[in-house]
Amino acid sequence: MWGTVLLMAVGAGATPARIGAVAFMLTRREPIRLLVSYAVGGFGLSLIVGIVAVFVLKSIDVGKHSPVPPQIEIAVGAFSLVLSVLIGTGVSATLRRRMQSRHPVASPMVGRDGSASSADSSGRTPLPGFDKLPNRVKALLSKDSPWVAWIAGLAVGTPNAYYVAAIAAILKGGFSAPTQVAALVVFNVIAFAQAAVPMISFRVAPEATRSRIEQLYTWVDAHQDLLLTVLTGVVGIYLVVVGVSKL
Repeated sequence: MWGTVLLMAVGAGATPARIGAVAFMLTRREPIRLLVSYAVGGFGLSLIVGIVAVFVLKSIDVGKHSPVPPQIEIAVGAFSLVLSVLIGTGVSATLRRRMQSRHPVASPMVGRDGSASSADSSGRTPLPGFDKLPNRVKALLSKDSPWVAWIAGLAVGTPNAYYVAAIAAILKGGFSAPTQVAALVVFNVIAFAQAAVPMISFRVAPEATRSRIEQLYTWVDAHQDLLLTVLTGVVGIYLVVVGVSKL
């Protein structure tokens, strides 16, 4: 269980959307207030949803007493491996570019004089790749309200496929309730580390923190396909091996 939980937590926290949101908030006038609100909103929602999901599913006997058939694990693992190959070979990127060409992104911000502007209301130029963040996240983070940052945390912290996989592993392990809750807490601590760590380091070295997070975001954004290839490949191999071992 723990291996899957840790792997999925790293995958959830390493998404460009989460790192980009944190990097952008560090450019605002009061980044600590925004980061605290953001982390509380996202962490709280994710943990509550996870606890409810685990105990509801456990109450209807899903998990240890209703094991997933090995054929399904093998099929999902094979799908993950195929997906890993498609991402690694660039096929998925080609398909994504074709979709984007059919549905172009919105035009850049325009000033009152009608000229295009690359800076936000704070006068700072948005981070490279900021336009790739979900529109709802961009709109929320462009304001300096802690309540808006909290809502942004809710948006980014909505459970995704990584969290679903972690919850499935927690249920399947059949551990006690305290252990399951501890696993959920560990998952969310790791998944939101990209917000918690900068909050601490910003107090000591604000400019260095901004620089490091921007570099991290740029690297993750540039190597997103590599990260997804490795992660989906590892998950695929793991599921295939586990499924075959049960046959």
